[in-house]
Parts: sequence; C-alpha cells; structure tokens
Amino acid sequence: MQGFFMDKRERLVTQANQLIEGAYEVNLTEIRLLYLALTKIDPRREQPESEYIIYPSEFNEMYSLGRIGYTQLKQAVSGLARKPIITYESDNTTVERFWFSSIKYTTTGEGFIVVKFSDSVREALYELRQEFTQMNLNELVKLDTQFAFRLYSWLYRYRRLDKYTNSQRVITTEPFGIEWMKERVGLTGKYPKLTDFRNRVLDPAIDMINAHTNLSVSYEMEKKGKQVRSFVFSYIDEKEHNVKALAPVKPLRPRLPNRPRVTSGSAAEGEWARQCITVMKNFQTALKAYDPKLRISTADRKKVEAWYSIIGLQMDGIFNRE
Repeated sequence: MQGFFMDKRERLVTQANQLIEGAYEVNLTEIRLLYLALTKIDPRREQPESEYIIYPSEFNEMYSLGRIGYTQLKQAVSGLARKPIITYESDNTTVERFWFSSIKYTTTGEGFIVVKFSDSVREALYELRQEFTQMNLNELVKLDTQFAFRLYSWLYRYRRLDKYTNSQRVITTEPFGIEWMKERVGLTGKYPKLTDFRNRVLDPAIDMINAHTNLSVSYEMEKKGKQVRSFVFSYIDEKEHNVKALAPVKPLRPRLPNRPRVTSGSAAEGEWARQCITVMKNFQTALKAYDPKLRISTADRKKVEAWYSIIGLQMDGIFNRE
C-alpha cells in the first residue's frame, strides 16, 4: 500500500484522455478525493495490485481545509464508488466503469481509507504511453465546483498539441458543445437557457480558473443557425517560460474599502460606492491591459451593478462582458 506523502512541488494527476472526456456526476468533495487518489499512481509503471491510503489530514492539507474528518471522507469515497463513469470508445461503443474494485475503512488513529482502482479503469491509468493528460493538482486546489475541475481538465488536454497552439503560445481548443459538456458532468436537461448556463455554471468556472490556476482563459460562442451550440476556448499557460517572457504578471484582485456603518441612501454610502467602483474600474483596466479578453468575475460584476444602483448611474461600459 502506498500512503501519506505531501510533496506539494509535484502532485500529478494522470489519466488517459478517454477518462478525461468520460461522463460522470460527482460533487466537489468526491472529485477532490478522486484527484488526490490519482496523484498516488505512477502512470509509467504497471501497478494493478496497488492500494492507496488516503487520510483526512492529507485531504485537508492538500485543499487547505480544516473541516473534513474520517466520516465525511468515508461518505465521499462511498459515494464516488457507487457512481459510474461512462467512456466513449472509437467504435461508437459506450462503456460503463466504476472507479474502485475495493475500499477498506480503518478507524485507527484519525482513521483512513484504502482504495484500489478497478480493472476496468486501471488500463486508463497505468503504463500510459500516448493519448493521456497529466496535470499538477496544486493548480486545481482552489477550484470550488466539480465543473471547474472538469473544464480545466478538458482545456489542459490541448496543452501539448502543436496544431492547437499559435506562435504566441495561445492554445485554442476545438468547439465544446454545450450538451457535450452537460452530459459529461451530469447536467443533461438542466439550465436550458444559455444565460443560466453561462451565469451559473460556465462563467463562475472560468472566473475561478483565471483567478487561481496557471491558465488564463477566454471563450467565443459558436452558433448553428440562430442558436449558440458550442464554445471555443483560448488560453495561455502562465507558467510556461516563453509565455512569461511575452506577458506581464496577471493583476491580482484588489482589496475593497470596508462598507461604513451609515444609513442606506446617505451621502456617505454613495461616497463608499464610488470608491469601490473606482477600485474595480482600475482592476478591470489592468486586466484588459494584461489580456483584452479578461473581465472581472461574475460575482464582482454583480457588486459593481449594486454600487452603480446606489449612486443612481448606469454601469460604465468597461465592465461589459462581451
């Protein structure tokens, strides 16, 4: 069994692309647990009989949490084990797989869990030579939705494919169909309105990836007839040496002025709102100088709208998302 180690310099998650593009519905804790377990595999070697230990303290340290205990970790791995992953083969065949062939629960000390990947999954994890994607889990630890984890993985699959990379090291993906994405994360039939899917699923994930990972991402919508059917994503990997030479450091979100304890509608409240608008306007300007396609997050944009409402003015065009 392979157990607890926390070398945060390199925690690699490696999967065959058929798993990267597989369909499975999990919650945030379950995908965090899965990716942590995957870091324990050496994909270059044959390890079909290997078991891997996961401790609550290891999970909490990896994701900078302090609240996950043995019982919650047990619930997460049990839930993950019951949920199939559907993979799509080249001959139009779909295959239903399950992540683990066995799970052991041990209450010694803080408690820990021992997992063994199933035979049907291991062929996409061990002895990989081609058609696989390898990511550093350290880049994903602050993502806060399972969709953000999956989107990052889909994007990263293109990172070493030369035909998708231009001379400025900008990587552009093939179109990702809206229904294709929904199917793979268990959202089929949900968010039928494009605005809802963008505002509640896609844009928050993009905002989180841009704020907390090595990727700076933007997208364009593609229409079939009058309806948007897919998205094409473009990104740069900021940790690439040649990209660092091409671009300045991405601006960090500034601290906003504290809201004063004043009466709603007062002049003091209006002055505070103007200060907040100025801070965010400067931040948006800096983002656009860094990358013309970057925008403030959806959550911050809603705050800006509220501040403009306080002072009774229309929102400045610099905050438009299109």
